[in-house]
Amino acid sequence: MANIKVPVRWWGGVGNDKVVQREDGHCYADLELELARTVFMIVDSDCGQGNVYVEEGIAPALAAARAVGMQVVYIHNDFSLSDEPGSIKREIHGTRWGNEGEADRSPPARTPVVPNYSLSILPLPHEPDFPKREWSGFHETHVDYHLRCYDIKNIVAVGFSQRSCLYQTLNGAVEHNYRVIMLRDCTHSSEYPDTVDERLPEGGWLRTVMLRNFEHVVGYTSTSAEFTAACQ
Repeated sequence: MANIKVPVRWWGGVGNDKVVQREDGHCYADLELELARTVFMIVDSDCGQGNVYVEEGIAPALAAARAVGMQVVYIHNDFSLSDEPGSIKREIHGTRWGNEGEADRSPPARTPVVPNYSLSILPLPHEPDFPKREWSGFHETHVDYHLRCYDIKNIVAVGFSQRSCLYQTLNGAVEHNYRVIMLRDCTHSSEYPDTVDERLPEGGWLRTVMLRNFEHVVGYTSTSAEFTAACQ
């Protein structure tokens, strides 16, 4: 199998003989991807056992990618070399919430973080797992270097969260000229109490807006089932 055709969705544009445009403004088509130039990317998914997005979404999609020989890359958070007393993140995630002890807390141990992956998505020995110290997996990491070594052009991405690190990583990917396809049921965006709206397909306006913006200006989305079927 040299290529796969993945059903994708985006927002805006005009329908034609290859693109179906729905009344809600979404466009649908099959996107052909060259396997040798496509990578399956797992971002910040070291959340242990039992996460529904991992077990029911990421795990089967990862298995399908491996089955067709697609390269796999992991990225995880490791702040062991960047969590200093003067870090602005201590203010954003600590002191402005009243946790005053965060400001002068000693730096953490400098030993690298060991990700806690579910057994269903453990990296294989040959699959790289890159640490990152910012929201984007492309910020001062070797991810771009690695992908360029293999002439990768397409990224099928999953992980957490859709409004934070995964989103920023895929923005970074586009800045480095990669085409990105996010599997939208392999991630989530936590709604705030005043953004929940069960009348919306996504369950709230925060996830609705974040997905709309992604599908309009960043890339494409698909689902775990659609991607898995495309690999068979």
